[in-house]
Order: sequence, then C-alpha cells, then structure tokens
Amino acid sequence: MSPAAPRRRGRLVASAAALCLLLAGCAGPETTPAAAPAPQPAPGTTSVPATATPSPSVEPSTSASTGSWSREDAVEEYWAEGAETSAAEPEAAAPEDDVLPAAVPTRVRVPSVDIDSPLMELGLQEDGTVEVPPTGEGSPAGWYRNSPTPGERGPAVLLGHVGNAHGRLGVFGRLEELGPGDVVEVDREDGTTAVFTVDRSVSYERADFPKDEVYGNTDDAQLRLITCEDYSAWTGRWEANHVVYARLTG
Repeated sequence: MSPAAPRRRGRLVASAAALCLLLAGCAGPETTPAAAPAPQPAPGTTSVPATATPSPSVEPSTSASTGSWSREDAVEEYWAEGAETSAAEPEAAAPEDDVLPAAVPTRVRVPSVDIDSPLMELGLQEDGTVEVPPTGEGSPAGWYRNSPTPGERGPAVLLGHVGNAHGRLGVFGRLEELGPGDVVEVDREDGTTAVFTVDRSVSYERADFPKDEVYGNTDDAQLRLITCEDYSAWTGRWEANHVVYARLTG
C-alpha cells in the first residue's frame, strides 16, 4: 500500500450539491427562461470544516446578476457550496488481500449500459472549488482524486455527465439503469483491472443526500458512480443525484 493510501482513505465528506457541480454537462433543457431567478444555496445543505482545504466561498455569477441563468452557471454555484475532506480517521484493519494497492484509474467500463470511457482526474482548484470536466461531445467520466483509487480500501468516487452541452446523452446518461449484479470494470495505471459488482442504485433529492453513507469509510474496497438528475429550468438547479454503489469482487 502506498504512503498516500491512508490519506485517501480518510473520510471524504461532500455535499450533494458539490458533487452535482462536477457535472456541468448533465442533461437538461438547452434553454432556460430569460428571467428565471438565480438559485440560492440548497436548504439543508451543510458544510463540514476541512483541515486541508479552505472552505469555499459563494460568489454570484455574472449571468445571474444580469437576469439570465444557464446550466453552466448552476454548476458553478453548486461547486461554490463546497467539496471538503476531513482528516484521516482510524479504521478497523482488514486483510490486505481484500484490497488492491494504490494505482490511478485510467478507464471505466460498464458493459450492461455501454459505458466505456477514459477517466480524467478531478481535484480542487485554488479557490477551493472542484474542477469541472469538459461539457462537449464525448466528455469523459472523472475520478475524484481526493477519494481512494478504485480497488483501495474505501469508497472510490467516479463522476460523469448525464448529458452534454449539446443536449445529447452523456457518459453516465444510462446510470440509473444499473442494478444489483451488474459489473463495473476499472482499468488502472499498474496494468490491473479492478472489477466491481453493483449492490444497489439509488436516487436522492438534494436535501436528503446521505453524505456519510456515500463517502464514509468502509472496511473493504467500494466504488461510487455519481451523476445528476432532475434539472429545473426555472431554478437553474440540479434537484437530485443518482448514486450507484458497488464493491470489489475481482
């Protein structure tokens, strides 16, 4: 296990809105009402003090101040609400042969829903907001590098668009079709492939997003595939997240 593994296994705590923000290309209407009100921070969303990353601040966007609101603006505001990590916490030891050593993921495949995508790395920008992947045609999925690498102990986090900026299906556009028993394969830089089996596939309203359940420490190697759902053209917000839970089986 690499020296970085304990840090990555530290408890990852993030808001549903923050993770939604990564997905600038989530499918939604191509146009929104010109006078739609600018979204406000989601009720019930709380931030958790971070030890390594300054708490992000909320800055009003230029388009919001002029009375127009786009999906990209909604995404930027979501990220401004913050994605934060807390210090690593002690965890019960598990047999080392149940997990894989750290290795950066390079590709994700989900044969049952025709997902086959390279993986880009997503981190935090200087202002504490999360990097946003491209929204164009063929935009890849991304691995949040402050989570474990897929196959390490803990919940590795992969995020992808449900749609792209052109209104077409995104890399995770069929994520909600996944169910128990479906297989997710993640290629890694060391030449190995981590094979995960889906346990469940769940949609959550923003206010009900279970942060601890999604990002909390686990004793085994797990995977989370996350995208957005229910774009509101009126508010300019993504109202829900879809999360697929899987665990390492090969």
